[in-house]
Amino acid sequence: MKWILLGLVFSSALWAETSRIIPSVFEAAEIYVESDQDEHDESYLRPDIRAALRILREKKVSKEYFKEILVNKTLNFDLPEDDDFDQWTIEESFSDEEVPEVALHAYKLDVHAQAGTFFKDDIYTYFFVTDGVIPTGKVTSVYKGVGSGKGFFFSESDRSIFPVPGMVAKKPHWHLIVAYGVIKFNGDNVKEMQKISSVIIDIAIAVYQAYEPENSEIIVNLRKEIKALTEILIGLKKDDRLATGSFGYKNSEISELLKEDSYLEFSKIHSGTNANKKWEYEVFFRLLRN
Repeated sequence: MKWILLGLVFSSALWAETSRIIPSVFEAAEIYVESDQDEHDESYLRPDIRAALRILREKKVSKEYFKEILVNKTLNFDLPEDDDFDQWTIEESFSDEEVPEVALHAYKLDVHAQAGTFFKDDIYTYFFVTDGVIPTGKVTSVYKGVGSGKGFFFSESDRSIFPVPGMVAKKPHWHLIVAYGVIKFNGDNVKEMQKISSVIIDIAIAVYQAYEPENSEIIVNLRKEIKALTEILIGLKKDDRLATGSFGYKNSEISELLKEDSYLEFSKIHSGTNANKKWEYEVFFRLLRN
């Protein structure tokens, strides 16, 4: 599978401006929500819609959750603008840079000044890590009652964001790119959102494979498509997004950073104003060499 994807990366350097996934997801979700049966004749559906619908059924995603998404659905299918990491998939695809096995943890979050005025924050976070061309994702548990000047350590199951659960460490393919969001809990079903984090990736890959596999500028845009779909499926209300960020390391940088040390700790600070009130959140990460 990896070598097929590599071939797709180099088959085209085009960067589409409009999402090819989101319209398919909306059409599949409408059928999924309105259907009382798990199985019915789908031969009339386009392959991309069938692929998305199959994932929704296999994962048994909450129909109520998708009803809210459909009510609030956007008509804007534009992909996000390029960030500093969108060219890495092309630039680094055949790098022979030696890199140690590593693990990446998000181990702590501090609330220096909360966004809300009266009540303490209930917070969860999501992470999407792109290792080569295929991202993985997760949504953490909810951490409750976090006010200004307070913080929390992520649980053991929440803190590990690379590699996938069950693996202690792994050699990245070319780079590690991390996109994350800090979300104010508003009563959503977090277990459902944890399921959604994997659904986002599964749907993105399934829909892309349903298009012409040999004409796949699509795989080059996979990370951007997942970012766009995440905006819709996780943290529905923009006011609930306390912070979003991203960072990345190429394998050459990872090797240099861990050349003499067994781990590297760093943090990302997000701040702003809301109704003339300053807010500030800091997320702490740890990169460990096996």
